[in-house]
Amino acid sequence: MQQLNEKVGYLPDEKPTKGKAFVFALQQFLVMLPATVLAAIIMNSQGLEIYSIPAAVFASGIATLSFLFVTKGKIPLYYGSSFSYIPAVGIITTKFANISSDSVFGAIMIASIISGLMSIGAGLLIKKFGTEKIDQILPGHITGMIAMIIGLSLAGNTLSGILNMPNITETFTNSNGQVVEIVTGQGNVDWLSVLVAIITFVTIAVLTVILKKGFISQIPILIGIGVGVLFSYLLYVPVTIGGNYFQAIGTYITSISSGQIGILDHMPWNTLPAAFENPSIILTAILAIFPIAFATIPESAAHVNQVDLYVNSLAEQMGSEKRYNIKDELDTNLIGDGIGDIVAVICGGPAGTNYGENVSASAVTKNFSSYVFGITGIIAIIVGILLDISGNLNISELLTQPVIQGVSLYLFGAIAVQGIALMIEKQINIFDPKVVAVMAFIGIVGLGVDYIKVTDSFILPGIGVAAFGGILLNIVLNSLSKKFDK
Repeated sequence: MQQLNEKVGYLPDEKPTKGKAFVFALQQFLVMLPATVLAAIIMNSQGLEIYSIPAAVFASGIATLSFLFVTKGKIPLYYGSSFSYIPAVGIITTKFANISSDSVFGAIMIASIISGLMSIGAGLLIKKFGTEKIDQILPGHITGMIAMIIGLSLAGNTLSGILNMPNITETFTNSNGQVVEIVTGQGNVDWLSVLVAIITFVTIAVLTVILKKGFISQIPILIGIGVGVLFSYLLYVPVTIGGNYFQAIGTYITSISSGQIGILDHMPWNTLPAAFENPSIILTAILAIFPIAFATIPESAAHVNQVDLYVNSLAEQMGSEKRYNIKDELDTNLIGDGIGDIVAVICGGPAGTNYGENVSASAVTKNFSSYVFGITGIIAIIVGILLDISGNLNISELLTQPVIQGVSLYLFGAIAVQGIALMIEKQINIFDPKVVAVMAFIGIVGLGVDYIKVTDSFILPGIGVAAFGGILLNIVLNSLSKKFDK
């Protein structure tokens, strides 16, 4: 029988030996790495390529250390790139693909900083008034619907990428003597692209069901990507390039060895001035990205509650009388998360959130030491720098588009399902007319239009209009309800 004083894990304020701490930290690093890198890769694949893979890794480490500093190590979590930001960033990079990457990245940086400030504001609001005030402004039927449309908003782009039907164009000369090219239709479906994407998706789906225990259960997406890449280089790349098998592979690899974006390529000193040269992009980016905070706030809160449950259960197993009131640190967590967003984007990485993958890894290994997460952040910083120094291969293209789109098929759908799960967890009354009206507006506007073109240089993203309009509509309907219910 196990003795109560036998060491079975590590609590947030405990430190393993340096050797053990490094091994634990390396495991946490490997758990977060696929999602952090993949988020940046998918964002790059949606339009203009703006994110540096080394910067994404580097920024996650800096943001994690910032989070641990702000929360004083009371909340053992890792900060990484969030998939919730992908659709909004995709809208911006697609619609402004003809603008310089510095200008677009600078606009996204400003918008992400504002999103981070919203998270900080939510934390301060909870600190002063409690969670009830947040629930009044952002009830479950708003945050859930926003999360759902975030996941579904790039459904069309994802399927187009999977089907890979090329545009058929015709060229003619107009009356002014200008050569004009117009799209007259689409070519046939690329069935090899479909095959590789479906193999990638099905592999991930099956592995998430059959892998239940251990470290391997934390990386079904990584394994699915590996299987997809294998089939890409067995089938898709050779047939696409043509000719001798190994020659085709070599030709493809050579074609994408154009150099990756460096850590210092998109820093505030060159992106912010460029962004202010195109101010309309900034407003568009803000309207597209600010609703993402509404989706990540409940996600972040869920992770805090999970950690509280796991840590106190572990403390009880270890015979500790100390209680870790981590769920009461939701306000501090949101403040730390918001600061993490700001730090990450300033360092050239995507905005993000604390990672459920690392929470699960901690639960499996019974290791919730904040000291270990600090070392994990340092490892990420070092690896990011090493990747920047040594790499010149375009990792985004190395995975191939069918694989990326196959992963997107799974991830975007999962984000949408999380929105539904949030509404179920909040026990939303879908028979309440106020709730129905708000959900209807957010759903139809958010999914019905990618953007509303106001001028040639200014667009209103559908997600932003849906979120902002839904919040205002909810406030108005609640006021009317109180007035006429008297």
